[in-house]
Amino acid sequence: MTSKSNFKTLLKTPIFWQVAFSLIGLITSLYLFVHHTRLESGIQESASFCSFGKFVDCDSVNVSRYAEILGIPIAALGAFYFFILLLGVLFISPKEKGFAPLQKILAWMTALATLYNLFLLFIIQLIVLKTFCILCFLTYLCTAGYLYLNFKATSRTEKVFKDKLKLTFGKPDFSLFKSIPKKRWFFVSLILIGFIGILALLPYFVRSKSSANNFVENSIQQFYAQWKDLPQKKFPISSGDGSWGNPNSPIQIVEFSDFECPFCRKAAFTLHTALRFFEKRVYFVFKNFPLDSSCNPNLQYQLHAHACKLARLATCSQMQGKFWAYHDQAFLKLTDDDIKEGFDHIAEILSPILSKEVISSCLSNPKTLKMVTEQIDQATQFKVKATPSIYINGKLITIPITVETLEKLISLEESLFK
Repeated sequence: MTSKSNFKTLLKTPIFWQVAFSLIGLITSLYLFVHHTRLESGIQESASFCSFGKFVDCDSVNVSRYAEILGIPIAALGAFYFFILLLGVLFISPKEKGFAPLQKILAWMTALATLYNLFLLFIIQLIVLKTFCILCFLTYLCTAGYLYLNFKATSRTEKVFKDKLKLTFGKPDFSLFKSIPKKRWFFVSLILIGFIGILALLPYFVRSKSSANNFVENSIQQFYAQWKDLPQKKFPISSGDGSWGNPNSPIQIVEFSDFECPFCRKAAFTLHTALRFFEKRVYFVFKNFPLDSSCNPNLQYQLHAHACKLARLATCSQMQGKFWAYHDQAFLKLTDDDIKEGFDHIAEILSPILSKEVISSCLSNPKTLKMVTEQIDQATQFKVKATPSIYINGKLITIPITVETLEKLISLEESLFK
């Protein structure tokens, strides 16, 4: 009974919940930092668990140009901020003289952070990006909760709200910090330096887990240097192609892809998250090149058994004005395990876009097969041999497709028109 009563008493203390909020905020921020690194490096292969569509999309928010301040990811700054809050709670006990001034400093920190979070939520996410990040919102709640508990901890003796505010946000008495042993200051300083080192090295550790390492980095830099001199191809665009963006843009991106190809799925995810910020600057065109011998005569053996059917369904979606909804559903929702289950299971995954009746009608319509074979013929004519094959103004991209490389190549190509 005693342990239960002690635990209930602990749950009622503001300090306990400050520790809880700072830990939740810290863990969430670290995840967002790793997530940001994976997105920018092109390691992320599919939508994250907190992305449910165009409005609720952590991926788009975390890879946007607003996700960094002076080149530093906001998620990394958030992790450092929550780590300081955690240390602040654990550094000085409520019985020590330095507790009150430290709580006032933390109150100012959390108040300013709350104002900044409101700006990120209502201005950046909801108005500018028109999308919402659930995990970002969780860190905002942690900050607001910590502020409330900070206010409660420092002003619990006051009854008038105005006096509570003065006590919480009043000028701290820094002289009280002298009562804290120097060894403790030294120990906390070492912990802070160590955590900064972890934050600095974390992106390198995350990237080292991918194949895109030093050798690839050198190849990428050489590719940038040779970009303007690369040979170009002129691809015809037809009404059967899925297209998006600004048709009048001088930057045209053409992708030959296969809906059953795992590498195409990864590229589609990167394009999905990156290109939405270039809508007025580029014109993106999707062409089918299924690696399936049932419709592609270039293949001597069967590679992707359902790729031709998926390509034909893409042309149906294009005729119904649902191409990009189908594109995202097929690439971002279908997994390798789903494909192994067979086409009936695939049709269930695609049913939010195309009903089973529409799928059946589409696959029996010879027009859809003709449209796909025409795109395959184009790929054959221009010697496309693999998927995904992505061209910017007819120049084939032969380096890993990441958010960073796309931004760089689009900027390089734009500079040629100036």
